[in-house]
Amino acid sequence: MIRSLLHRYLSGFERRYNYDATYLHELADISPRAFWRFASVQMKLQSKTDAPRDALQAAAIGGALVEDCGPCVQIASDRAVEAGMSGDTIKALLSGEPANADAQLGFDYARALLNGSENLDDLREAVEARWSKRGLIALSFMAMAARNFPVLKRALGHAKTCQRVRVGGSDIAVQQSLKAA
Repeated sequence: MIRSLLHRYLSGFERRYNYDATYLHELADISPRAFWRFASVQMKLQSKTDAPRDALQAAAIGGALVEDCGPCVQIASDRAVEAGMSGDTIKALLSGEPANADAQLGFDYARALLNGSENLDDLREAVEARWSKRGLIALSFMAMAARNFPVLKRALGHAKTCQRVRVGGSDIAVQQSLKAA
């Protein structure tokens, strides 16, 4: 019964985001309890609102980008659009072009955090000065949560494909230097 509910939920997620969630179906089959723990952590990490929307959504995109070559970045981008972030802002971030200040700082901070970059201290100070420690934690949680899906996908042997990201009907070629630390 629980498994069928989880699979129904996942099927809806797959349709909504045009996404292959085979690895999540597999997790639900292996252990509904493990699936629920994973989902609960994800929901809790992404529930912070102590920073502006564009900064939070950009941190999710940046976090997914560190670990993924397309499908999870696509979902992060789609969710950002759903949250009200401009498609032009997302295109700018993924293309390596300047974006609005909130989004750029959230994106740069998330990437630096997850890559352990040399500029992390400067970005951490900028985030804290702008949005306080609460904002810093919110952005950190968004970045951490965004990386969990691609990591689990790789762990279960399903991370085999790359794709371009589509925003507002246009394919975006992700600037490859953004994948590097």
